[in-house]
Amino acid sequence: MFDAAIRNGIVVDGSRAKPYAACVYIQGGKIAEISRDAEKPARAVYDAVGHVVAPGFVDIHSHSDVSYLVTPTMEAKLVGGVAFELVGQCGISPIPTCARNLEATLLNQSSVLPVSELNPETFPARDMAGYIEEVERRGVSINLGALIGHGTLRSYVIGWEMRQMTRAELEKMCALLDRMLEQGAAGVSLGLIYPPGSFCDTGEIEALANVVARRNKLLAVHMRNENKGVFDALDEMVGVALRTGVKLQISHLKLMGRAQWGRADELLAKIDLARARGARIHCDQYPYTSSSSALTSCFPRWAMDGGYEALVARLRDDETFARITEGGLPAMYDRCDPEDITVSSTPLADHPEYLGKTLPQIAREMGLPLLEGIRRMLIECGGRVQCLYKCMDEGDLLRIMARRDICVCSDGAAYDLHRPFGKQHPRYTGAFPRFLRLVREHKLMPLEDAVYKITALPAALMGAGDRFGYVRPGYDATITVFDAAAIADHATYAEPTRTPDGIDFVLVNGELVLDHGRFTANRPGRVFRL
Repeated sequence: MFDAAIRNGIVVDGSRAKPYAACVYIQGGKIAEISRDAEKPARAVYDAVGHVVAPGFVDIHSHSDVSYLVTPTMEAKLVGGVAFELVGQCGISPIPTCARNLEATLLNQSSVLPVSELNPETFPARDMAGYIEEVERRGVSINLGALIGHGTLRSYVIGWEMRQMTRAELEKMCALLDRMLEQGAAGVSLGLIYPPGSFCDTGEIEALANVVARRNKLLAVHMRNENKGVFDALDEMVGVALRTGVKLQISHLKLMGRAQWGRADELLAKIDLARARGARIHCDQYPYTSSSSALTSCFPRWAMDGGYEALVARLRDDETFARITEGGLPAMYDRCDPEDITVSSTPLADHPEYLGKTLPQIAREMGLPLLEGIRRMLIECGGRVQCLYKCMDEGDLLRIMARRDICVCSDGAAYDLHRPFGKQHPRYTGAFPRFLRLVREHKLMPLEDAVYKITALPAALMGAGDRFGYVRPGYDATITVFDAAAIADHATYAEPTRTPDGIDFVLVNGELVLDHGRFTANRPGRVFRL
């Protein structure tokens, strides 16, 4: 007798093969058999009622590193069919840590988790091995893989100093990364607009890329610029890929700022040319026209030298603040007008009066000019303010989305839907259902290609295509069952906790974790050593 059977479904197996009717049998956490015979006995039976039986959705760019501490069900992601997340993105991972960088590293996770719930006692892991042990000891409903953040590595070695590393320091950082890869990390991530990783030069990136390439793992990058400098930023990373042979993942590919709108084909052509030259380059994308980032990402790099306390001290000084905002914060206007920027969270301070409001609206309520309002808010919030930026064109979004070779991601974190932290981006809950809805409505590609983009493709890029990402005998029984005709997102910027329609079941490693919107008590997830 099998452990479980999924009957009456249409298998879309991740390989881009045509859908077919079959029953999927599960034994010992693995897919044991796929058969048209629906009468074989099983202890548990799940009726797919003619809906799609697909591999569990893979979120290749996630910030759920510490979400398990408050939501082991990983609610905001699981409701959208996500069964695997690759965390540690944008240069921001919670490991490795030492006395020098522990406090700042944990604070860097606070954009999705209250500081009161994240401290050295609640998060005792200090390296990749410790992270794996801690997550699996506590229990989690979905599977995780982890990248190591370059910013975290850099702060481990020299803190938040805005300078180039010495040869000895660079060698120490590379050795530290290699140890994390040996312990099972999937690669390294760069966040080249976020300090302290943003303080590096290209040579430092190449040194890390060489370490990753030797182990054939992944280098994911939030590039230095995604608006008027996006093509130059892409050139930098293509050069790194060509010189080192590293497998490169461009994170959340986009064109921000009205001046760049309509250039998606040009950007994609540049990527194709890089591939033709031998670069191992891949991309992911979230299906929204608003981005999310720290407000300080609009500031000049030097403003963050020394970290957030140093920033706040600079903000308090009139002369230094004038230097920071010289020209009226042009980096902000390169993205969008201030009226299109809303505050989503204030991690270090309880300021609900700012949430969901635009920067000009907040300044007006303070009775201050725009820049002075921004200054006061940042000082009150310890420099940590997360914002949503309405900065992309839907035409570009769809052009990029129509590419079969570009993965889908959320760029968000799981959170407790009953205890939302701030007013987060709707992509946290809605990314994958939204992608499938847009594919259906705009007829972007066949369903089997869409499923490939969110399952087998990201699994292969992580080096785990022999374990998950397909509905095949011998593979992990991590499966999402959904209604292709009805799946749709409902989360909005005003109501980001609204859950999607169309997800029937999610099984992880053979165990049911979501049943038509109901979370089970099962915690079968593990951290994959990639």
